[in-house]
Amino acid sequence: MNIATFLRAEDIALDLSAANKQAAIEAASELLCPGEDACRKAVLQALLAREQLGSTGLGRGVALPHARSNTLAAPRIALMRLEQSVDFGAADGDPVDLVLAVIWPAEAMDDFLGTLSKFCKMLREPRLLQGLRDVATPEEASELLRLTAEQTAGPDKARA
Repeated sequence: MNIATFLRAEDIALDLSAANKQAAIEAASELLCPGEDACRKAVLQALLAREQLGSTGLGRGVALPHARSNTLAAPRIALMRLEQSVDFGAADGDPVDLVLAVIWPAEAMDDFLGTLSKFCKMLREPRLLQGLRDVATPEEASELLRLTAEQTAGPDKARA
C-alpha cells in the first residue's frame, strides 16, 4: 500500500490540543473516523483496549497507538502533532508530541504487522521526527512521510 494514499493531508492534525494520553487517543479516533460516530466509538474502544496491554509510546516523543477493529473495511492512519507533549508511558520516559495512530480491519491481517514495523522504522529517523515537528502544513507533513518511506524502503518499495 502506497503511503501517499495511506496517509493523506486530511488525516493529519498539527498543533492539536490534548491534555493527556486519553485525550490524544480520543482525538486520534475522531481524526480516523471524521463524522462517523459509531466508527469513532469502536476505534476509540479498540485503541484504548490495546493501550491497556502496554504503552504504545515508542520513545523520542513518538507514540504509535494501533489496533484492529471490525468497524472498518480498509486501514486508516492519522498523524497528530500535539501542541503540548503528554505522558504516554514510553520506556524512555519522554513525553509524546507526535502520535501516529493506525487502525486496521480485524479480518485483514495482511500487511498489518509489516506496516507497523515499517512505521516503527520510519519513526526512528531523526530527520523525519524533526521535520514533523517543524512543518507548517499537513501537506508538508504528508510529503515528508512519503519521502521518508521511499528512503527507508528503497525507491521501488515506498510502501508502508
